[in-house]
Formats: sequence, structure tokens, C-alpha cells
Amino acid sequence: MYQEEEINSLEDLRRLMEALDEDEGIRVLGKVEGFANGGFIFVSRFRDRFCLNICDRIWDERTKTYTVGGRDVWLYFDDFDSAWNRLKSLIADPVKGWLY
Repeated sequence: MYQEEEINSLEDLRRLMEALDEDEGIRVLGKVEGFANGGFIFVSRFRDRFCLNICDRIWDERTKTYTVGGRDVWLYFDDFDSAWNRLKSLIADPVKGWLY
């Protein structure tokens, strides 16, 4: 059975992001201005590039969970340090994320 790995510290987030494979991803709670409930941030990697996908975080009354909203912003980075520095400025404190 598939399980996500919970991420609760900045150190773990950095370690997992740096070692991210192309078939993995990270979802992090954001504090991004202009996005519903701070947004979700999805981190992915393709070859040597990193992508941050920011989207609204919408409460679903039916399922009593947060879901992805319809608005997306995509940010691309050619190196880990640039992506990491941008991500740090967007995430909620305390860190709450999941490796999938």
C-alpha cells in the first residue's frame, strides 16, 4: 500500500527536496499571499530543473478536507539553491508537507 511521508521540519524538507527523484513530489502548505488559505506548493524535479507549482487550497465541505483549487502559478529553477530559497519564502511556519 502506498503511503506519503510526512515532513515536519525545514531540515527534512531541504534534505528530501535535494534528493528528489523525477517520479516523486513534495506537497507543502504555503503562506502565499493571494492564494486561498495560503495555497499548496507542489515541488517536482525534471532532470536538473526544479518546479514549484503554487495553487489555491480550498476547503471541501463534503469531504471535510482541503483540496487543490483552480488557479496555478508555475515557477522553474535551474538549480537547487534558487528553488530552495524561493520555496523557503513561500512555506507556512511551522513546516507541514508530504513526500509522495
